[in-house]
Amino acid sequence: MRKWEFFLLQGAVFLAPYISFRHPAIYITISDALFAGAFCLRLATGRMMPPFANLTWLWLLGLFMLTGGLFFSSMFHGDMARCLVLIAQYCFAYLIVPLVLLRRPEDQVIRLIKCGVWGMVAMCAIGIAIYLTGWYSMSRGQMAVITGSRRLAGFVDNPNAMAVLTVMTLPLVWFLLLSRQWRPPVALLCLGLLVYGIILTSSNTGLYSMIAATLIFFGGRRNFKTLLVVGALGIAALTFGQDYMPQKFQERVLGAINSGDISGAGTFEDRQELNMEALTLADDNLIIGMGADQYRVVSQYGHPVHNLYLLLLNEGGGLSLLGYMVILGVPILAGIFAWRLPHGKLIFLTIFTTVVVFANAVMGVPHVYGRAWFLFIFLAASPALISYGAVAPRPGRAAGGPMPSSGP
Repeated sequence: MRKWEFFLLQGAVFLAPYISFRHPAIYITISDALFAGAFCLRLATGRMMPPFANLTWLWLLGLFMLTGGLFFSSMFHGDMARCLVLIAQYCFAYLIVPLVLLRRPEDQVIRLIKCGVWGMVAMCAIGIAIYLTGWYSMSRGQMAVITGSRRLAGFVDNPNAMAVLTVMTLPLVWFLLLSRQWRPPVALLCLGLLVYGIILTSSNTGLYSMIAATLIFFGGRRNFKTLLVVGALGIAALTFGQDYMPQKFQERVLGAINSGDISGAGTFEDRQELNMEALTLADDNLIIGMGADQYRVVSQYGHPVHNLYLLLLNEGGGLSLLGYMVILGVPILAGIFAWRLPHGKLIFLTIFTTVVVFANAVMGVPHVYGRAWFLFIFLAASPALISYGAVAPRPGRAAGGPMPSSGP
């Protein structure tokens, strides 16, 4: 039964970013079904553990504040049925998934990180192959791997989301490479496919997030030689290789960089109008919000604000926003406690880089209960939360121990 449980979990992690693999009317993916199956089997075998060790109480407090703010606000305003659906989605993503994913032995931790990376690498490889054939989809439905504007959306259904998830995969590849869990040729192949995938998304958010992730990770390691090499390659590519870049990337990203005009870089101005409206409405929603999924009803634009922090502040009040900030802080605290582990600094930088990329990205998206969004933070934190705990190590053995070397 344990083998089946871990087999289902590997499939769930691999397929988590494949959001298109679901029924159009229901936000339950194939990956969700696999997560649920793995959860039931782990529960049946009696191996369920507090996901964040001694920090689990803080994680649960943050989740309770997040969902509690939405619940109480919906009691006074909005649709309770929609609220319960939203809370169920958040609880699955931030309670069920970490319960089944975290606090595992080292060999399983490394295997799951590799599954997450290979899932995104495979998606990028498929997208690149389809892009090179010249095929694209004019519909906005599911499985539009290449959009009508010639941007890579993969199986995420959105080019910007595809770019962010790909960028969040990079620190995991760096972790596997620097902890010697992957040979350099394998890691470089994955990095090449991931970076090219980010370029094909033609996402400004993706490009800036990739630059920020590189600076944070290698700057934190004081590996300035790597930063200089990466910077030189980037400048050379932008200087001499612009004509070889995808046409949409030239227009949408390089055009905005060269001209300094963000109007050609996407929907920044439209989002700014929504942000300004949300800031104005927030004055009346600090204590009791407008209720779950009610922003689109109240807004004069008829859309939710594409900023998770402002959306939670308006729909769930300050309690929901503060709860989500607690949730973001728990993995970083786990990384701090893991500093004494072998590769402790590397683990912390992997967590910190992934959280920063995510925290910046959600300033451009609404609710993030999709399981793929926080998955890479869970994977980044998993080495700090091995089965015998980073906060309370098993007596007679240093927390973490040496990481076993393994193949791809």
